[in-house]
Amino acid sequence: MKRTDQTPMVRPEDMALCRRWTGAYFDDPSRLPFSFRLGQETIHGIPDSWHPKVTSRLVDASFAETTVRGIDDRTGLAVQVEARVYRDFPVVEWVVLFSNTHDSPTPILSDLQALDAAFAGREPVLYHCNGDFYNEEGYTPTETPLPKGKSLTFAPNGGRPCDGAFPYYRVRFEGCGLTLAVGWPGQWSANFAGTEDGVSVRAGQEQTHLRLLPGESVRTPRMTLMAWTGDTERAVNLWRRWYRAHVLPRSEGRPMPPMLASAGTDTGEEFTAATEENQLRYQEEFTRRGVDFDVWWIDAGWYPCKDAEGHRHWPRTGTWVPDPERFPRGLKPVSEGAAKTGARLLIWFEPERVTKESALFKEHPDWLLRTTEEDNNALLNLGLPACREWLTDHVCGLIRESGIGIYRQDFNFPPLAYWRTHEAEDRRGMNENLYVQGYLRYWDDLRARNPGLWIDSCASGGRRNDLETMRRSVPLHYTDFGYGNHPVKLAFHHTLFEWIPYFKECTLSWDVSGPDDDTRFDKAVDSFAFHCAMAAMLFPSFDIRRDDYDTAVVRQMVGLWRQAAPILLDGDYYPLTPFSRDPFRWVAWQFDRPERGDGMLQGIRLAACQEQTLTVTLRGLEPGAEYLFENPETGEQRHLSEADLSRDGFTLSLPPRSGAIWLYRRVVKPSEPPVSERTDPQEHR
Repeated sequence: MKRTDQTPMVRPEDMALCRRWTGAYFDDPSRLPFSFRLGQETIHGIPDSWHPKVTSRLVDASFAETTVRGIDDRTGLAVQVEARVYRDFPVVEWVVLFSNTHDSPTPILSDLQALDAAFAGREPVLYHCNGDFYNEEGYTPTETPLPKGKSLTFAPNGGRPCDGAFPYYRVRFEGCGLTLAVGWPGQWSANFAGTEDGVSVRAGQEQTHLRLLPGESVRTPRMTLMAWTGDTERAVNLWRRWYRAHVLPRSEGRPMPPMLASAGTDTGEEFTAATEENQLRYQEEFTRRGVDFDVWWIDAGWYPCKDAEGHRHWPRTGTWVPDPERFPRGLKPVSEGAAKTGARLLIWFEPERVTKESALFKEHPDWLLRTTEEDNNALLNLGLPACREWLTDHVCGLIRESGIGIYRQDFNFPPLAYWRTHEAEDRRGMNENLYVQGYLRYWDDLRARNPGLWIDSCASGGRRNDLETMRRSVPLHYTDFGYGNHPVKLAFHHTLFEWIPYFKECTLSWDVSGPDDDTRFDKAVDSFAFHCAMAAMLFPSFDIRRDDYDTAVVRQMVGLWRQAAPILLDGDYYPLTPFSRDPFRWVAWQFDRPERGDGMLQGIRLAACQEQTLTVTLRGLEPGAEYLFENPETGEQRHLSEADLSRDGFTLSLPPRSGAIWLYRRVVKPSEPPVSERTDPQEHR
């Protein structure tokens, strides 16, 4: 198949560039791209005097692992670098571990930088983003030139890695660039500085100034670096392809498919009014109305959470058992009800927050990190092995007993002050480091003990979606802001599609009624709400207790979503309109699967937009090919050649507050053999 120059297949030039940039560091242990201070000495890499030893192994056809280990005879500090070099993508990753092998504390170990390196290139420009922080300004992409002497430093707010910062970056040079991710579910810091011939980068845990006690170990963030040639369009789609191949978690060995989620509960805070009876009744009602859900969602409030006056409040966390008053047989009947339709049960947890009213707060004060005696929240210290092991055993028991298929973990307060309060001067950063290790081990153990389990990462929305977390989970709830604010959430999508292909969206419409209006679901099932909610997981947000909805529209739009979602998840992403929150604009994007010769184009005319039409230039098409476009909602078809599309573009015409999806496929050319005589290798994977 012919492809345009920018089609995002891996090129030999990409692999060569990755080797050129990283080989200089990884070929010599003393030049490994990290640094630290031991006492008063700044050390880069592993010095020759530490007797570094290198071992390598080919794990499979897609990557090799290299371990470099050295020990300082004087202090007993051992340093180990664990690197992964991919063979199918221009990507290198590594993490650095520091361990005390002596029987006395180490000198002060400080300023641990997982990455401390320079990259050569002309006219560098940094692409960065501000993450999620419950504001319409979240997920804003920014481009900043980095001439010599220009420096930018980034760090999140309060210890959750995507809170006000985003640990994913691209540096564009003339004709090439690098993509970089800081994998640290805590308080990281990254600095980018323009140099004479390129950019220098430093990144690591924000604060480290500590002695390691005998037998103790700390680790750095996991650094991920991707090299690419061409423009940022290629960079985006190489990342998406690598992410799907090597980061997106798999369920029972298979890629995670698009899923439809449904839920129902009675009046109350979140799911504090959920009962066994109404959960089963609402499941049956969705089925009766022809909405075939894949996930049954129970959010916060299913556990005992009554106050002294008998009112239930979901933030009263720390007692992780089903409320016996509402679920006398536990949650198993609910999961069995969902399983009758082939659906998984999703259950919300927030194990890291322990409130004063909980049994855990009273029984294990030694497991809690606190800031003041007056603070109602305590942080469950996952850095303590006994605490983490208890939590793992307890939650695994609940997962098995309840039939939970998706474990949803929330985190609704910033942990940084809890890590740093009362920390000794020579142990600064230790609580956080041990905590991060425990958090990742907890999730690894949940997945290992419960094959097929999904994990949903939530932290007041999308505030803990670093790459280490994403290797173990999907960020279904990427923000707490603007569920029904169409221009804002479409702007969020514009950024998220570049970095994290799998997330959930819901079909709320606040342009019809406000977020605090009890009638806000009135237009939740119109086609426009669905068009603004196209994502890998869809949540049709209509009130199952009511019978005045046009569920035929729901069924039609769910059917359209089921056709589009696999392309949206697997395709190369091309934004056809710029990032914007302007309600007076169109929004359009394309997802293309060149190996299969198909894709989708979506156009959305926002409610206040005055332009009736939008003409867009499609990307990634095969030169000389012909394509058949079809609008599944209207049945309209267009037969267009790649030459026609390149010359004239594709014109969308819609009334205000409406959207359209055009599915397309490459038409077999007369010179090609009939379909029955051809073999598509993709179909035999």
